[in-house]
Amino acid sequence: MTVLPRFLVAFLCALGLFWAAAAPGIAADLPYAGACELTRAGGVYYRGTCAIQRAPIPPDPGCRGELISLQIPGRGGADLLRGTGPGCGSDLLGSPVTFIAEDVEGWLVITTEAGKILRIDPGPDPRLPALDDVLAGMERCSPAPPLRAFLDSLRARFPQAQAAPGGPVPSDGLPLPWPPGGWLAPEQIRAERRGPILRIEVQLEGSFLGLPLSLLRVSFGPDGAVLAQELVFALPRARLGRARDLPERPDKATPGSPFLAPGEPGTLVCRARP
Repeated sequence: MTVLPRFLVAFLCALGLFWAAAAPGIAADLPYAGACELTRAGGVYYRGTCAIQRAPIPPDPGCRGELISLQIPGRGGADLLRGTGPGCGSDLLGSPVTFIAEDVEGWLVITTEAGKILRIDPGPDPRLPALDDVLAGMERCSPAPPLRAFLDSLRARFPQAQAAPGGPVPSDGLPLPWPPGGWLAPEQIRAERRGPILRIEVQLEGSFLGLPLSLLRVSFGPDGAVLAQELVFALPRARLGRARDLPERPDKATPGSPFLAPGEPGTLVCRARP
């Protein structure tokens, strides 16, 4: 592995990210594990799960960007510098890295001079706040109490919804408390009446289970009951389906279980049990 600048050595020690180069299994101190595939000489060298963590590089003229820490089970690990500047050079499995970027499906692709290609789920963007506590249970279509309370308060922002004609529905114009702290401005929330159904969209900035989010969309029936919940992710449908192992359509054997909506971008859908 390339010798890192002193400021990064101190940074890594503070984060506790060093590990034995040949340690088998997933590194316990890396918070995200995702699918990865390592190829060389045109063949698959490893396909499975890798651990990853991304963190901003402390300000330094040598390299501005992010530190990507990887662990490939049984193959070793690497600390990669991705950014701009003369000090951004890195090694992966003993070979200098020549390219780091996302492909069209949102996967992180890393190539080396030796012809190795690593394609990995990039994990959460360190710049995005994690919303896992707020949205807990959505991945199972079983929202935890904080999310259920938020949905109730969301519906209450549109008291005239049932009397409104079809189309956009105005809110009461008040900010909405946001469970992580602070408030959602009225312009972050949009509602539309479709027949007897009220559909509300909330713009989100954050990640859930390591994946970037775009919208929370909720459909309410005439009695105020939640009919459907959708999490719209800021990534392609194919990547969401693989990352969360979602079926293409509702599972008749387990009503109310999550599935992957058709079309782009990737959307996780929960429908109320009949």
